[in-house]
Amino acid sequence: MNPADPDDDDQEFDDRPESERVPRPAVSFRTAMLVYAALVVFCLATLRGTPLFIALLIVCAIALKTWVARARDRLQ
Repeated sequence: MNPADPDDDDQEFDDRPESERVPRPAVSFRTAMLVYAALVVFCLATLRGTPLFIALLIVCAIALKTWVARARDRLQ
């Protein structure tokens, strides 16, 4: 960054198409679902009663959010 130009925000001009500029996810959808399944197994093995219900609710909600985001991306 040139100190004489304070309005420069360090972003270079990117002439690639929009589809190439979209960042890739950190992990694949399949990997994410496998991790959620492993979390469910650990919850079932270690928790009982209300804590189990709350943990399963949270893990399933996050998995659903991941699935909805993937479905939305595939529709675009």
